Amino acid sequence: MHVPFHDPLVIALENEYLGLSTDLRIPGVMTRTSPDLLSWSEPFPLLEQTPASVKRHVDTDRFWAPELVQRGDEWRLYCCASRFGTTQSVIGLAKAKSPKGPYTYVGDVVVSQHSSTFTQANAIDPCVVADRQGNDWLVYGSFFGGIRILRLNEEGFPAEYHEGLCIAGGGHQAIEGGYVWYHAPSDRFILFTSWGDLNEDYHIRVGYSREVTGPYLDAKGLPMTDRDPIHHPGDKLSGGYHFQLEGMPGVKATGHNSLLHDRDGSVYLVNHARPEGKGGRPFLQIRRLLVNEEGRVLAWPLYYDGAPLAPAETLPERWQVVYLSRPNNGVTYSIGTTAQQAQMHREGEQLTLTLFGTEWSGFIYRQGGRIACTLLSPEGESLWGIAE
Repeated sequence: MHVPFHDPLVIALENEYLGLSTDLRIPGVMTRTSPDLLSWSEPFPLLEQTPASVKRHVDTDRFWAPELVQRGDEWRLYCCASRFGTTQSVIGLAKAKSPKGPYTYVGDVVVSQHSSTFTQANAIDPCVVADRQGNDWLVYGSFFGGIRILRLNEEGFPAEYHEGLCIAGGGHQAIEGGYVWYHAPSDRFILFTSWGDLNEDYHIRVGYSREVTGPYLDAKGLPMTDRDPIHHPGDKLSGGYHFQLEGMPGVKATGHNSLLHDRDGSVYLVNHARPEGKGGRPFLQIRRLLVNEEGRVLAWPLYYDGAPLAPAETLPERWQVVYLSRPNNGVTYSIGTTAQQAQMHREGEQLTLTLFGTEWSGFIYRQGGRIACTLLSPEGESLWGIAE
């Protein structure tokens, strides 16, 4: 069953999962719990009362895209609110001793004013990442002034009072939902960003950097701040897709992701998506995130269903594959191919093949009753396959 979520964040606690999201139907920061990532409770609010400073600045008690991190013995809830379509926004901070609260609001972190120039940073979509020295940085922003990064002090507030450095987008490009992950084995910071119309062609692009402040580059060497619309900066991680297989309806507008770090060390890509076609409420999509030897991330094509990824005992002959190219951000339909036509070669979990004039490399696994694969091209595009 599709669970309604928008801008999701999922945290693994000791005996359950906590899912936070945007929900403009109810006041407060919408939260659910789950024992297994499959069934979710009815929503309840964290930070039930809207702080006076937030109400005064944006005149709403509906919060967007929350962030929740644990620092020492306290939990820090970063919540944002905005007047839609403007940069009249605020990111605030509340603290608690337990992840479920009760939370005490301790102050506004970043406040942005609306301007007709549409060039300044927009105080929405917070994400907190620690650098190698353990210092926290706030990643935030959207359309208008792009994705920004701002150093925080030990209390979780800005260490310096300015908008921060732009690390992606800018110039009113359709970008939001920045999320940075430090991948220790490759010693790189990975920036996830969502681009496009959140109702139609929303999709996720990725850049990599040796420093938390960037520059974040894609596989072609383009910085994520490149504003040339022809370049499409950022490796294409996920977008709309439709496998022409029974029981697998099409999906569009996959975006605004976070990462779930599970108790067993597995990492999952968490985002919302919509059913293909007109209308349709956003729902929670959880899929494994894999990392290759180069430290580049790949999204698994199948939803999490409780089954682990296991070795594929065979290399099936017949496949449906989806090519997620940089310029095509609509729903991509699968095509049929065979292992022989695609020149598939498997060594354990590693898989290589040749399609569309490109050599692809990645992983092949079994999940429950299906064998699937996820691969990357040297140009930073994704190829997903599911065996028929």
